[in-house]
Amino acid sequence: LPGAIAPGTPMSDLTNAGDSFHTNAMIDNVLVAPNASCDKRAALYTNGRDLKDPMLSPVYGDMRGFPPTILTTGTRDLFLSSTVRVHRKLRQVGVEAVLQVFEGQSHGQYLRDVNAPETKEAFSEIAEFFDKHLGK
Repeated sequence: LPGAIAPGTPMSDLTNAGDSFHTNAMIDNVLVAPNASCDKRAALYTNGRDLKDPMLSPVYGDMRGFPPTILTTGTRDLFLSSTVRVHRKLRQVGVEAVLQVFEGQSHGQYLRDVNAPETKEAFSEIAEFFDKHLGK
């Protein structure tokens, strides 16, 4: 495994469990709603398998042994709940995990606007996290 990871705001639960799948539907300006193309792609990817299979939805798996992880999401992200659940699950098994939540940001929005203050802050914190775990 790598010395540290920054999976962003991962699609870690294909069942769409979690409050943000409902509260942020039609608010997240990137993913829009869970029944949009995201669900269709997940259905193609899973090919009828159990959506709670940890190989498909890691939040249902054993996260012991994961590398130190920094997660990044926003208050308008459809995957906010999933990202929070992954963060909690990592911490419950003793994995160092950092959660960045940016006000008013949609899914992966920090990747789209390179001049936004949130983007600069997110990447600065990610760089510090990697420096700490991987060395300069």
